[in-house]
Amino acid sequence: MRVIARAVIRSGITLIYSQGFNPHPRLSLPLPRNVGLASDDELFCVRIEKSEGAAFRELIAEQLPCGFELVSVEVKERPVTYNPVEVEYLIRPARKVADIQKINEQIQSGSEILIERTINKQGDVKTVDVAKFLKFFEIAEQGVRVFCRVLPSGTIRPDEILKLVDMQPCEISSSITRKQVVWQIDE
Repeated sequence: MRVIARAVIRSGITLIYSQGFNPHPRLSLPLPRNVGLASDDELFCVRIEKSEGAAFRELIAEQLPCGFELVSVEVKERPVTYNPVEVEYLIRPARKVADIQKINEQIQSGSEILIERTINKQGDVKTVDVAKFLKFFEIAEQGVRVFCRVLPSGTIRPDEILKLVDMQPCEISSSITRKQVVWQIDE
């Protein structure tokens, strides 16, 4: 978040700032990453003063550090809400994973897929049916691709996906990567 904020500030674009003692740019990430999760598809929103056809993409891209790629910039005339509806993750396992076909059969049949979800810092858990959040799993050359739904009631967490394939975070060869997000735009 700080990298993005700094790049936008340094770009010279006239931003809208919050009010108060310590103003900061009006910037948001509609689907923030979990700690330890890599991402190839991020969306960030910035409130700017009225645009006059400036080349925003180039101005911001010049300020980003190595490893960041700004793919596109859209300017909306009115405030817009971005709601994630689907997410694709890539897991690169260091060993053979649990039976993916069995998990896909459970998803297709509509049967429950129960996970113990930690709900607070004290370690309390609750049982959650994550079947409604899953579309399917797929074995790919790079690893296991997982396609998930994001509903108003929530979604499955990356650590819960690892539980489904019977893996611990230490058993993946690199971090889980969020490859793609599908957005619903409410204008």
